[in-house]
Amino acid sequence: MKHRSRKALGSIIVAVASLSIVALPSRDARAKIPPDLREGTKPNYFEFGPTAGHGFGAHGTHADGWLNYLHHFRGAAEGPALGAVVVGGGWDRSYRFMAGVLFEWDFKLIKDKPLGLYLGPHVAGGYGFRDRRHDDRVTSHGFQITAGPTLKLLLNDFWSFWVRPTNVDLLIGTDFGPGVTGAIGAGITF
Repeated sequence: MKHRSRKALGSIIVAVASLSIVALPSRDARAKIPPDLREGTKPNYFEFGPTAGHGFGAHGTHADGWLNYLHHFRGAAEGPALGAVVVGGGWDRSYRFMAGVLFEWDFKLIKDKPLGLYLGPHVAGGYGFRDRRHDDRVTSHGFQITAGPTLKLLLNDFWSFWVRPTNVDLLIGTDFGPGVTGAIGAGITF
C-alpha cells in the first residue's frame, strides 16, 4: 500500500511540475516550451472539421462540416485574420448551407510564454440556406451570421487543432432562424 501511495504522489508531483512549465512565468520560457508547441510564424490557415447544433423554431438538430481559409494580416498566427468559410450538411432530414466571409482575431492565451495556444473571437456572415423535411417542409434563404470564440493550438508551426465550443447562429431571410452550434477540427498553416 505504501508503494502505491509513493507512486501516486510521484505522479502528481511530475504532473504539477509539467503544468508549472506552461503556467508560471520564467526568464528562459523558450527553453522550457517544447519546439513542437511554440507559437505560429505563418499567416495562412486552411481548416476543416465537423459541427453539430440545434436551431430553434422550424429548424431542428443538424450536423455538418466546416471548411475555412484565413489570412493573418500581421504575417504570423496572432492578430486579425480575414478569409472565406463554407458550412454545409444535414441530419434527420434537415439540411443547411452557408458560404461567406470569416473574420477572426487571435490572441496568445499565455502572453509570457512562446506557446502556440490562441483564443480569438470570430464572426462569419454570408448566404445561408436551410431546409427541413419533416411533417411540414420549411425552406429558408437569407443572410446567415455566426459568431463565437475559437481556441486553437499549433503543433510544429504546421498543424492547427481548434475548437469553437459555442457559436450563435442567426438566419435572417424568408424565415427567422436562431440556433447554437459547436465545432471541432484541424488544419494546416502555410
